[in-house]
Amino acid sequence: MRPELQERVFTVLPGNEQFLGGVDVYRAMSSGKEDDADMPLTRRPEVLGGHSMPGDKLGGLLSAFFSAASYNEPRADKVNATGDPAVRGQRQKKNGLFFGEWESLAGQWLAAGQPRSRCGVITVLALTSSHLRFVYVQRRRGGSRLGDAVEPGAAFHRSLLSWTRRTHNRSDSFQFGFTDASWGTLTIPSSKEFLQLFP
Repeated sequence: MRPELQERVFTVLPGNEQFLGGVDVYRAMSSGKEDDADMPLTRRPEVLGGHSMPGDKLGGLLSAFFSAASYNEPRADKVNATGDPAVRGQRQKKNGLFFGEWESLAGQWLAAGQPRSRCGVITVLALTSSHLRFVYVQRRRGGSRLGDAVEPGAAFHRSLLSWTRRTHNRSDSFQFGFTDASWGTLTIPSSKEFLQLFP
């Protein structure tokens, strides 16, 4: 993680937790299947409200165009959120992107990893001595320049995470399994950094 991004993450972490590292995370690429990792729009947190940077409007239009052209729009209406144990085995076998109810730990995890914002945002997963914390940092849309706005998101105690694994189909997609038997997938481009935190 670049130093200026790390500095912004520090500003919202509790003082009693030691920062061990962090990675940028993104929504896993949509597969359009019933076990997709797309969350309903109403469950995704709205973050960094009221903030903007020059170029956000143009960047937003380009982002919308790219999503439409690549057919990578979230398709949460197709996702079958279920905690049925019979379905769990089938999704494990097919290396499914999501298993659980929307309210499950994985459902809450995926929602935190797919924020809504009117400005550009980098979603950071920060690992501390006791928690996994989502942090949202403002960035210019279509660019890498960071803004001043930072917002803490959902936090998960480390004891709730049971396992992590790389998916078979993409080297930058990682699954997170939780103690309630649910799991969800996020894209992590800096996989080397991730594997240092979660060997």
